[in-house]
Amino acid sequence: MQISDFLQKYLSPKALPYVAFETGIRLHFDAYLQQIWPEGRIVVVSELDYREYAEQKLLPALSAHGFEPVYCLCVRSGGVTPRSQIEEALGDGALEHVVGIISLGSCDLFSVVRGVTSTVNVGAAALLCQFPDAHVLDVCGEDHPCADAVFCDLDEIMRGCHGDCREAIQHLEVDNYAFRADLAVLSSLNRRIPEGVMEALREAQPPRETGAVAEEYLAELCDAYMWRAVAARLFGQPTSFDTVLRYAASGQDFEAYPASWHARLMAQVFDSVLEVEGIEISPEACAGRQPPKDILRRTLQQILLQDGQSFDYLAVADENYEDRNTLRLLLNALVLNWDGFCSHLRSVADMMHVLGGGSEFSEAEDCELDASLKSLWLHASRFAPKCSFLKVLNALGMIEPALYI
Repeated sequence: MQISDFLQKYLSPKALPYVAFETGIRLHFDAYLQQIWPEGRIVVVSELDYREYAEQKLLPALSAHGFEPVYCLCVRSGGVTPRSQIEEALGDGALEHVVGIISLGSCDLFSVVRGVTSTVNVGAAALLCQFPDAHVLDVCGEDHPCADAVFCDLDEIMRGCHGDCREAIQHLEVDNYAFRADLAVLSSLNRRIPEGVMEALREAQPPRETGAVAEEYLAELCDAYMWRAVAARLFGQPTSFDTVLRYAASGQDFEAYPASWHARLMAQVFDSVLEVEGIEISPEACAGRQPPKDILRRTLQQILLQDGQSFDYLAVADENYEDRNTLRLLLNALVLNWDGFCSHLRSVADMMHVLGGGSEFSEAEDCELDASLKSLWLHASRFAPKCSFLKVLNALGMIEPALYI
């Protein structure tokens, strides 16, 4: 099934994104924009890597087609955010008759563009220089449940991965199996899994062929990443692994760890969980260990200061907070279905062992996990979404002992 048909069926009749992955896409990209938007004003938001193309090729081509392009070059600068640069370009009535905003560059830039289009309720599209992240299909406005189009510039993606997609493949596999661990928790809590999520996740498996990167293979890998984004859009909340990655990206002292390192850590945690019998768990005692909300807030502030994070994360913690009684009932439901949960988790743990074996650790299987990686997972668990494996296992007090004992 095509992604647009799938989203129209499971998300909204208005969700009809145009998706394409091509080499040489810049040669006719203006024609693509003609297909997705009527004549009017198009805002072109570009990063430096696309500056020459935007200024010398795309803007003149759009003008020749009858569009009125508005250009915004986003340059990294201290104290000036991409959003402020875009909003400045949209001043003085530039928003009148706008039919869409196109992002040229990274997934991070497209995230900013989606934030702007959500405010002004116009269409958004992206020409990406990297594999699509899990959020490329997030909401873009009241009348736009997702992006109007997502295009992948395979030439730039190939250049970015230096002809070697192994890390990208491994990242997607680790992400997919971590997602399955979250779904195992939901299933064991008798919570509803949104329709279409499992089907989309099955489509998100990367191609198995190895060797030299070819256009067709790269396009298949981009397609798998897009299906992962479909699963995320239907799921409707961040996953455990996504929470960790976002926390690491926004902090000051965390590295960009290889996917295999995360897999090895999760394998260690899941192995520890699988050794526990449900009868050994006391939901009452686990819930009782949770401090009152005001005391917890002060603890979280210290963690955020230590990691150089914004206090905006406190709002995330408040949103995902559960009082002791709610937490006790949730953990009790999990314990009642503990055997079923473990049967699902065991297959995930096995795959994490396989995926974690392809790292530097494979040379020394008993090598200690990086201390900052452990710290990242422990701190991120404080801000994990409700009913995610990260939040639930942290509430059970199982993560820290698994990593440090």
